[in-house]
Amino acid sequence: MYRTIVRSSAYATVLAALSLLAGLLTAAPAVAVSDTTWDRLAMCESSQRWNIDSGNGYYGGLQILPSTWDEAGGQAYAKLPNQATRREQITVAEKIVRMQGWDAWPQCARQLDLYSVPITTTYVVQPGDTLSSIARKQNVPGGWTALYTFNRDVIGSDPDLLIPGTRIELPPQTKVLTRPSVLPPPGAAGPPMDGYTYGK
Repeated sequence: MYRTIVRSSAYATVLAALSLLAGLLTAAPAVAVSDTTWDRLAMCESSQRWNIDSGNGYYGGLQILPSTWDEAGGQAYAKLPNQATRREQITVAEKIVRMQGWDAWPQCARQLDLYSVPITTTYVVQPGDTLSSIARKQNVPGGWTALYTFNRDVIGSDPDLLIPGTRIELPPQTKVLTRPSVLPPPGAAGPPMDGYTYGK
């Protein structure tokens, strides 16, 4: 009897831990862009050289600026993009494309017709979430009202009735395109990202 109780208790503990882990995994926003698309983009940007330091201020297979890398959380993986693995660079790029869209790679995006590739960013509602807390955590432009407007068909008529497990879409972030004050020197190795930087 005692052994049965212990086993049941251990089993319940394992189930609880797995449920918590599943919740943590599904809480993160997901960007639906295939690996093939990222590899095509890397081929255009750097000939798929994921460890490249081209000397023009851009790094890695997707030629990401250090400031953009930092803003998208890249420091969790490596100081610079080219020091991270291919998978880590893609993970950060998924956040960049959610924040900036394909404008983060304008020349290659046009060349590869990536503007026709849909970017679907979803978030799975967790217990205790509100539209306000999600909008705040995900930096949604326009706050909870924009998030609600974007997902009214899914959420329903009451924005306060948010059911855990519901998948909602996050509106794209917006950034201002600006030209850098100093362009890479002519003939610099590696393909620059159209000479654009991205500011708030």
